[in-house]
Amino acid sequence: MGPLSNSEVIKTLNENFVNTCVLLRDLSELIEGSDTERVSLFAKTLKDNYIYPVDIQVLSPEAEVIIHQPDNKLPDSRLRGDRVERYLMLLGAAAKGEVMDFSSESEESMPELDLSLREELMAVLNVFRGPGAGYQDYTPVEIDTTPFEQGGTLIIDIQVGEGEAMGSFDLFAGDAELPTEGYPDEALASAWDISPGDTGQIRHPFACGQKFKLGATGSWPCKKGSTNAFLARISIVPKETEKTEASS
Repeated sequence: MGPLSNSEVIKTLNENFVNTCVLLRDLSELIEGSDTERVSLFAKTLKDNYIYPVDIQVLSPEAEVIIHQPDNKLPDSRLRGDRVERYLMLLGAAAKGEVMDFSSESEESMPELDLSLREELMAVLNVFRGPGAGYQDYTPVEIDTTPFEQGGTLIIDIQVGEGEAMGSFDLFAGDAELPTEGYPDEALASAWDISPGDTGQIRHPFACGQKFKLGATGSWPCKKGSTNAFLARISIVPKETEKTEASS
């Protein structure tokens, strides 16, 4: 959803693809109830290849799958700032009938951390709300890492409750103004579309002690006004305890 606000992405989509957005719950009706066999075929292909929660699929005119790419792996949250570039790369390959899959990107490129040495900073239990597609309604959490003067890695372990809404979480600088609509371009790191009952994590290295702000909100696919609880456990691995790949 975020890259769709980019003019180059919009131009690429309009010039090279026939675009549609469909909810998973509507696919069964399209499969069973469509008067057009071709629509039923496309709906069945989309449903058979769907990956939760949001899946980007490109099909050929014969309803054969060229790619399906989970949106929350495009790329993962550590590389959030590259999403538009990666989306364009994905679309460019798909337009040529080629496959480009970012799902295999993992934590391997992150510095190795001895998690047994991390220091618990705080735990926050609160509620977030579904803002409606295209908007943000953040529940803010203030995080103060100024005692860690030499820096380190901020780790936020997130657990979403069993309520209705999926959760999306964005980490901002402490003096940032949380946006109320659109893609969170100023976010330092993110964890999106965490399903009810599921968990996620944000990691963010910082060079010196500073303040941050975590924003918790319902994901855009959620019903506007739907709510859920979340628990954020926030800890720090100080700089002097980190083990980089070079020293391992």
